[in-house]
Amino acid sequence: MVTDTTGAGAATGPIDGGVPTGSALVSADWLRHHAAEVVILDASIRRGTGDEPPFADGRADFEQGHIPGARFADLFRQFSDGTSPFPFMRPTADQIRSVTAESGITDESVVVVYDRLSGAWAARVWWVLRSYGFERTFVLDGGLTAWTDAGLPVETGAAQPVSVTAGVTPRDRPGFFTGLPEVRALSEQPDPARPVVCALRLPDYLGDPDRPGSGHIPGSINLPYPDTLDEHGRHDPARTRDLVAALGLPDASTPVLYCGGGINAAGLALALHEIGRGDVTVFDGSLSEWRADPTLPLQIGAAELSGAAEVSGAAEVSGAAEVSGAAEVSGAAELSGAAEPGGVAEPGGAAAPPGRDGCAHREPQRS
Repeated sequence: MVTDTTGAGAATGPIDGGVPTGSALVSADWLRHHAAEVVILDASIRRGTGDEPPFADGRADFEQGHIPGARFADLFRQFSDGTSPFPFMRPTADQIRSVTAESGITDESVVVVYDRLSGAWAARVWWVLRSYGFERTFVLDGGLTAWTDAGLPVETGAAQPVSVTAGVTPRDRPGFFTGLPEVRALSEQPDPARPVVCALRLPDYLGDPDRPGSGHIPGSINLPYPDTLDEHGRHDPARTRDLVAALGLPDASTPVLYCGGGINAAGLALALHEIGRGDVTVFDGSLSEWRADPTLPLQIGAAELSGAAEVSGAAEVSGAAEVSGAAEVSGAAELSGAAEPGGVAEPGGAAAPPGRDGCAHREPQRS
């Protein structure tokens, strides 16, 4: 198993036949030494520019360069429920069985997921697989940027052929995801044991009166996922602890995390896992689903901004200045709100008006 280093950074220990525990992160150096023993998934998403759709699957980027031996994880068609009106919703058990079979994954496999943005997309795959009982899943800390910064090679072209397996055995685990009814109830009557936490950057949480559909779920507080990362786009447990402490998040609470479309929320779930706060729930539809109901309010501004302001100062308002520094973590861009539908890799951004999911990229609809 991966050595238990929860809260101490990426794991460096060996793999054995047991179920991995402890940190969900692995370093580029660890992956370099264990690549032949694991299944590597590339969860890249492509951000559009100009007249292109805001988002598309990252297969083209994958074929331009990926970690040798990696298989492409399609978050549009395979790791999401394509029948849902909202983007990136949790896939069905049959989908998980099928996609893992096609990827050569079995119940005994160890999987390492990465992306080329902030790690939130990889975290989404990690969270989805764990929600179906597959715990042997890890995230490459720092993503593809960490790999290339270490001087490690990439390969181009399509993924290498793999032998189809029976796939994993999905076992639905309650508590990983929740839906609109619970979040609506918590918004109307907040519960200290179930605080609703927005993982978007502070400006997107606060919203803008001149931007229809911006703002946050009333009663929710703000802990921006980008602010949990260091200047290299890697998880910083000490920083995350400071943010949680400044926010005053009770130790005994089970936070309900949301964002634009369930991506940053998964990233924050990973960040909290790394400090021993694994008891969290993700609002699957997030703001994409909340905004789709014109009867549900959005709050602009807030008195309970977030401890992030105390801990990270001005940089925390964009995440970009502080979290970025690499294309992978323009990631703060990837991560939310205003830029979300236009320059950020998360759906349901702040510019989306009520009644729409703001996800123009979703095929073949939702423009």
